[in-house]
Amino acid sequence: MTVSAPIFADDTTEVLNGQLNLDAAISVVANGDTPEAHTATMTAIGMANAVTGDFATAHDVDSDQTFSGSVATSATTTAGIIHGTAITTSSAIGNSASLINDETMDATATQTALDGSSVSSTARLNVSNYAMSSVTTATASANAYGSVSYGGDNTLDLRQDSGADVSADSYVLANGGGLGWSASTVAAANGNSASIEGYYMYPSHIVDLDQDNRGNVGASASLEAGGGAEETQIIASANGNSAWMQNENGYAHMQGSQDNAGQVDAEASADIGNFDIDVVTLSAEGVGNSAVISNIGADAFMGLDQTNDGAVNATTTFTGGAGGVALASATAFGNAATTYVCSECPVTAYGNMNQTNNAAISSVVTGQMTSGSVMSGTATAIGNSATFQSINPYSSD
Repeated sequence: MTVSAPIFADDTTEVLNGQLNLDAAISVVANGDTPEAHTATMTAIGMANAVTGDFATAHDVDSDQTFSGSVATSATTTAGIIHGTAITTSSAIGNSASLINDETMDATATQTALDGSSVSSTARLNVSNYAMSSVTTATASANAYGSVSYGGDNTLDLRQDSGADVSADSYVLANGGGLGWSASTVAAANGNSASIEGYYMYPSHIVDLDQDNRGNVGASASLEAGGGAEETQIIASANGNSAWMQNENGYAHMQGSQDNAGQVDAEASADIGNFDIDVVTLSAEGVGNSAVISNIGADAFMGLDQTNDGAVNATTTFTGGAGGVALASATAFGNAATTYVCSECPVTAYGNMNQTNNAAISSVVTGQMTSGSVMSGTATAIGNSATFQSINPYSSD
């Protein structure tokens, strides 16, 4: 059952949203098959609960979403020849909230994915001859909150709790064929995810955050091909809890707690025949608790208690024939927090962090190829990491 009730009152827009979906069985399948085409696009999107809002005036939002059961999405593209681009996208979310505001927003949001639930997303590209360009993406989140503000003084009280198992799997299979100019294979999975953005008219953000994940979270991106693309990317990212804030010219503040008890696994792999002068990049990143603030033009504060009790594993594997460049990395964190501010602005990054890791953190990179120009592998495993950094907004430094 899904219930949504908007109420309008006073001189602001008052939005009250309540959504309950118990024993959900959300299944979305998108399959496409063609011997030859210029472009091919297959998309599968599934959600148990979803609320969206786009507001031009100041308003308050109070949203409560709960789901149990399963959300499963699958998108598959099967082709002989793709002369242009093959885009295969699968997205599965338990509870989703997406808000856009031009002026002040005061939001209270609660998202709950009950224990024993599952959220899974699978994207596949099967090519027998070649695809000149391809993007194959699978994303999955038990709870996902996202907001974009273009002005005003904004506050957010966000509570996310998940006991759901979450998986995202992305595959490219072209054993008898090639991958042309570019091939991107991406898998991203989150137990709880929060994204807060602010631009244009100097928005400020004060966020009180409470994320608790107990479910297992896994992301796997894999590619098998007779030959690589000129630019080939295989990326897998898995987070128990993730909070990301990007803001411009307004105060950015994030406080609260992140607690992860679920196992987190990220795996990126490629098995490619001869790949000539191509560049193949593989990356696997697994994090129990992740928090990032990037604020340009004003002060920033991060004050979080991060506790990780779940094992975190990041694994990257590459096998290739004669080729060009292969770059492989695997990164695993129990807790990771980063604050960026502008080095060319009169601003300060403030912090009050507490990080506790009580679990095994593992990172493994394995690489093998017959011959080539460069093969590089980097494996990193860190229990607790906190970084405060000033950056030049006009360069990559």
